[in-house]
Amino acid sequence: MSKRAGRPIRTSDCCRGVLLSVLHITCCQATRETYILQDDIGLTTSISRWHQSPELKSKHSSESVHSPPGAVAKVRAQQRLRHAEWQARMQPLDGRLRGYREQHLECTRGDSMPGPYVVMRIEDKAAGIGNELPGIITGLFLALLLERCLFVDFPFYNRHFAHELDFSWAHHAERLLHFGHDANATEHQPQRVPFGYDAIGETWLFKDLRKTFGQSYGVELFTDLDYKVALAQSNPYHKEFFARLFPTREVFAALAPFVLQLAPEYEREVQAFMGKRFRLYSIGIQIRRRKCNGDRHDLSCELRPSIEAYCQVAKSIQMTMGLHNDDVAFFLAADEPATYLQVAQILGEQHVIWTENGIAPTGLHSARGEFADVWNDAQNPGTVQSALIDMALLSHCDDLVVTMASSFGYVAAAWGGFPPVYMVYGEHTSSQNPYWYRAISSEPCFWQAKNMLRQVDARYSNRFRSNPFWMQYTQCHNDWS
Repeated sequence: MSKRAGRPIRTSDCCRGVLLSVLHITCCQATRETYILQDDIGLTTSISRWHQSPELKSKHSSESVHSPPGAVAKVRAQQRLRHAEWQARMQPLDGRLRGYREQHLECTRGDSMPGPYVVMRIEDKAAGIGNELPGIITGLFLALLLERCLFVDFPFYNRHFAHELDFSWAHHAERLLHFGHDANATEHQPQRVPFGYDAIGETWLFKDLRKTFGQSYGVELFTDLDYKVALAQSNPYHKEFFARLFPTREVFAALAPFVLQLAPEYEREVQAFMGKRFRLYSIGIQIRRRKCNGDRHDLSCELRPSIEAYCQVAKSIQMTMGLHNDDVAFFLAADEPATYLQVAQILGEQHVIWTENGIAPTGLHSARGEFADVWNDAQNPGTVQSALIDMALLSHCDDLVVTMASSFGYVAAAWGGFPPVYMVYGEHTSSQNPYWYRAISSEPCFWQAKNMLRQVDARYSNRFRSNPFWMQYTQCHNDWS
């Protein structure tokens, strides 16, 4: 595994459109490098996140000519810190991911009955992208823990992400049939990971998952949209597994570069936008306004943080870095058109950038069959593709200000591997008006946590709270009654 990492390089205009299959590219005096896992026979698989080596001072178009040298040095120091954080997450996984790759190739290319598997199925059409990606990471985590091959039965993932390894469940089910194993036959159906708060708690908090699922050829996570890794961290049977492979406990950020690789056409679009629009320091702002006044689980629109509050926090980040206005871009992803205009008015239209379509999802398109693999009831503008690109761009920012209770923002931060600032809904009638906080780690939340803790007995809640990070996993949704 390459030891050089950091934040993404933002290329100048002459670097846009470079083919991602090239491993080392020198362009405009900036070197770009993918991360590869290489086995003994020289086959490689790329990890598609681009990182900037902190030893290099990139010469892209946003190199500062405005901010004082001390502020630029502070940006570089933050990049070096991100580099160290990336190494702390990835180096312990190096050997394990090499072994997994060989195991997966044997599952998909071998000439004998493939080994046992984990299949991640998602069929919840009401879920957004932020709800679905944690399930993919949970699936890979479980596959690594159980020493099985992961396959994904989720059209959105299979269509919009790419990898040298074939994660398609449809393809693997055909392979199994070739060996006389019908995975849909009653006697061959995979063992399903249980649902229900008590069953979830019993399985993930108390049982040895290796023994629980060890006798089943197939294990199925079915429409499991939550981040069960949060519970597994409190399981004493797997304490050594976490300590050895995930010493920082940032599982999502460690596994995302391996399994969440955008398909080339989307990765090219992300890189082109960054090269043209990002600056020396880019601050992402994700503003969710329509998640209110719906069912009883939604929040009152009157309790939303103001647009001005988001802008003030983002501006504060810029000022703490000591950066000149021309060295900063505010990348905005929002769910209401008016939000874009308001943020541009407050922060300056020359400094606020966004993609053409904004945050997605696709109820408006599903009626005519377009993007019918994913939709939700929020009727946000844009498309599934534009939502995915927005999330990827947020993950490449240097810092993030996001909406609490919106999985879109906290999954973007987890994908990028750094703790965001959360803007919190609430009355805040005291001096804490509005209220915000910075998370402890980049890990996404276990969104069922608060409701689960209300409904299970002390045995489960005490075990969950035995993990020092339990508060991190509960602090991303408001306290529903």
